[in-house]
Amino acid sequence: MSAAHRFKDEWLVPAAESAAGSAAVAAQRAAAAESLGDALVESGQITGAALGRAVTSLHPTVDYAEPDGEEIEKMALSLVPERVCRRARALPLKVVGESLQVAMANPLDLDALADLEAISGRAIAACYCLPKRVDALVKELYNPDAVIFDLLDRVGEGQEVEILDGPKLDEEDAASGAFRAPVMRLANAIISKAVGMHASDIHIEHDERSSLVRFRIDGDLRGIMTLPRHLGVGPLVSRIKIMADLDIADRRRPQDGRAKIRVGGIEMGLRVSTLPAHFGEKVVIRILDPRSAQVSFEALGLSEPVTKRFNAVMSASQGMMLVTGPTGSGKTTTLYSALNRLKSKATNVITVEDPIEYKLEGINQVQVQEKQGLSFATVLRSVLRQDPDVIMIGEIRDQETADIAFQAALTGHFVISTLHTNDTISTIARLADMGIEPFKLGPALLAITAQRLVRRLCPKCRESVPAADTDPAILAAMKAAGLSTSYCRPKGCESCAQTGLLGRCLLIEFLDVTKPMKEAIGRGDDEHKLRELGLASGALRPLSADTLTRLSQGEVDLSEVYAYLRLDDVRAAAPAVPAPAEASAVPPAAPAKRAAGAYGRRVLICDDDVSIRVLLRAVLEKAGYTVAEAVDGRDGLAQAAASAPDALIVDLHMPNLDGHGVIRGVRGGLGSTYPIIMLTSDDEEKSQEQALNQGADDYIMKPFKPALVVARVAAALRRFEM
Repeated sequence: MSAAHRFKDEWLVPAAESAAGSAAVAAQRAAAAESLGDALVESGQITGAALGRAVTSLHPTVDYAEPDGEEIEKMALSLVPERVCRRARALPLKVVGESLQVAMANPLDLDALADLEAISGRAIAACYCLPKRVDALVKELYNPDAVIFDLLDRVGEGQEVEILDGPKLDEEDAASGAFRAPVMRLANAIISKAVGMHASDIHIEHDERSSLVRFRIDGDLRGIMTLPRHLGVGPLVSRIKIMADLDIADRRRPQDGRAKIRVGGIEMGLRVSTLPAHFGEKVVIRILDPRSAQVSFEALGLSEPVTKRFNAVMSASQGMMLVTGPTGSGKTTTLYSALNRLKSKATNVITVEDPIEYKLEGINQVQVQEKQGLSFATVLRSVLRQDPDVIMIGEIRDQETADIAFQAALTGHFVISTLHTNDTISTIARLADMGIEPFKLGPALLAITAQRLVRRLCPKCRESVPAADTDPAILAAMKAAGLSTSYCRPKGCESCAQTGLLGRCLLIEFLDVTKPMKEAIGRGDDEHKLRELGLASGALRPLSADTLTRLSQGEVDLSEVYAYLRLDDVRAAAPAVPAPAEASAVPPAAPAKRAAGAYGRRVLICDDDVSIRVLLRAVLEKAGYTVAEAVDGRDGLAQAAASAPDALIVDLHMPNLDGHGVIRGVRGGLGSTYPIIMLTSDDEEKSQEQALNQGADDYIMKPFKPALVVARVAAALRRFEM
């Protein structure tokens, strides 16, 4: 004899028998109904409400729900992903205090209840609902299109986005299954919003449960919206890949593409890069706004001393000017602004770029195509036969390109280009490392700049820093430089979204390669001697000088630019900025070399915990080191700038400026090369990896053994001496 048929909601049998009778249940069992509750209600033998009362009577903690789609809270839906709802046959209804009310086909399923509680982070108040009703509502409310329309309602669709080249998809394409129109509208809305917020990049990245859209605005990434993962990792990424003419079927290889669009009547480009990541393809979209290329030189907003030096160099008929700085420091915009100044009807200007990001009217632009054999060097050779007056090279990357560029600068052409270096003086050493002979470097170079982009204070809400809160060392440096001895800080208003910061400004270090500098380069003088000569003669206007100028004018916040304040440079620089050739100051003597071994070595401890500083001082002094203390990150960076230690021990979590900021300041702003050891109680590998990537040489976990610190400092110093 075969076993009796079992319903998927077998748990409901006692309640159904008490409400509809055993005969009704037996009839449905004989008919092999899948769901007892749905079968009884559809056959008219009982109402859903009566069945619900029977369930509540037997299980007092379970209510009955017959939800309508419009009554369900969006907040509740956002707490539980669709796949969990389908697996548990459950639907979140509303948030009640610390609980989440959920309609379930089986409110007695302990595994499902545990999943819902773990994922939502709330206690679950379970209600019985007919299975077909639960399934229908899950399908309706978690429909991807419904989610998209909800997102569009919240973020707005902004200005119309039109694709000017590449594949286009209209409503007919969507209806035929090629793509859903709501996904297209979402992609357009994200791009439109990014353009409206003046973002330079759009990042779409994924984790285990969701996808995040972030915009880079004024150099910082800001979270804009969170999407369901199934929407972000699939349709949205595919739509963007189609716009950029990429292969949507290939998700295992990085891809790069471009698109041309029109937003609000303005044509602009998109440069799309995809990267396979653990939870799906990460997408970065660079927004190429042609208005950036039309920035006049005056609109760069350079300080007056820097503007004068730029104008003097750009009046030259031959030679080379290099614009340096890290990625994202605005080098391309500076180059294009210079080209806008240099171009004229009587001048033949040719650029060699990879890629051509913006079209410049009246200028001949050449695209490097490595795959077709058109490298920078190959194109440059041909350019020299085109009778150019001005040559712009997107970037000097190798010896061959550098050789041709310097040869051009020595033979009657004005050459401008970029290089990835931290400061002006180290650029000379970098070129020498590339293989450029010193006898070419000096004669060809006219000037080198090193620039940084920092966030600007909002002009509407900035406020002066009270005298009691100012930094005496900064004020003294301002006074010595003949600047106003006050500065401002951010406050926050509607114009700047309460951040106190709005837009960015350039900080520029400028080196005029004067005759004495050319002679020193030709002799092969090292970086230290070149810097001293440049500062003493006035040929070098250090980054710190421009930073102090901006600070005194109330344009930047001290915390934004502290890493670039190297007060030793300001004190060593000529008091005025005379023509470099007229300077007669004698370079100061190089500092005496410290004794080898622990004795005489100075270690700077940067930690806001006084007990840690006392302990470290005791063990290091016992080992023979000289110890200095800094009470926070800002103090540590100031001391490191004033007098470089032999080694730095820095805590990760500190007020004013954390350990990451100190490391960035020492390695980037100050350009120092002594060992840095990070102290941290954070055992996350990401944090440690970030510090090491920024320039830390080692890290020690708290709590630590004193002997370990001494051994790590000694080992780090040994590595730097090798």
